[in-house]
Amino acid sequence: MKRPVVLLLGSALGLTVAASPPALAESELIYSLDTTCTIGKGKPQPCQVEALEVGDATEYRHRLGARTISYRILEDPTVRIEGRKSSGDPWSSVRNAWINFNTNQLCFNDRAFCVVNPTFLADVKADAQGPAFDDRQTVGLAFSPSGRVDIACFDDGCRRLLEAIGR
Repeated sequence: MKRPVVLLLGSALGLTVAASPPALAESELIYSLDTTCTIGKGKPQPCQVEALEVGDATEYRHRLGARTISYRILEDPTVRIEGRKSSGDPWSSVRNAWINFNTNQLCFNDRAFCVVNPTFLADVKADAQGPAFDDRQTVGLAFSPSGRVDIACFDDGCRRLLEAIGR
């Protein structure tokens, strides 16, 4: 079930999305993918992504050698994305997310972590209803400290927004 991020994007963008089925109580593997991940300004490196249903969340575990960086999408009380740098760290809300559909790349927290995940992004595009994603190449989201979407932008609008805030 990769639908929670579509709910997140949909709620941010006013899209209509079908309701998700109830969450599972046990962990269930959705898919596994060998791809590349980038940490900060480092070079892309091989990583394995495992997408799992874990309780009421969809969790994405990114294994880079002995290190695992995880992100999860929750729906209750609001749809949000949380991340943690290693399996023992606490979860915290992400500040922002950037999607580049041309490169199949998804980045979090000012590109502190990026992953190439065509499986996930194909599902995001396929499940989005309405014209909001038609011919879009870039989607940006900024989140409040509680994880709620504050700002959403597309394509050139993201560049213009970054210019406006002096980045």
